[in-house]
Amino acid sequence: MKIKQTTFYALQILKRIHLEDKDIVTSILIADRENLSQGVVLKLLRTMVDTKILYAHQGRDAISGGFSMMKSVDEITLMEIVDVMEGVDICENLDEEKREKEAILFHKCCQINEYLRNEFSRYTIRDLFDL
Repeated sequence: MKIKQTTFYALQILKRIHLEDKDIVTSILIADRENLSQGVVLKLLRTMVDTKILYAHQGRDAISGGFSMMKSVDEITLMEIVDVMEGVDICENLDEEKREKEAILFHKCCQINEYLRNEFSRYTIRDLFDL
């Protein structure tokens, strides 16, 4: 199993939003402070808004829009972010025939999958960054 670079970027983005002493944080500020491209940041922000991790705030007149967290860093787990960004299910690609033919292997893979999910669920954003 590999965790994609974009998942690490998503974690960095959440850390940055938490660390800024503002109600709403712009994508420009996030990209600048985390040394990430604006395009990558916007794509990941949209994904996290769509999956109810972040709020998107529309800008009006001289007030710029931005993003804020829907949950605290104590509530968002590594598992939630990995699920959103890439998913963790080492059993999902096995068709029914293979599951039946290799029942023991499938069962072991499902146990491993459950173990990984439980371990990833143990760590919050606060834990990961010692916030």
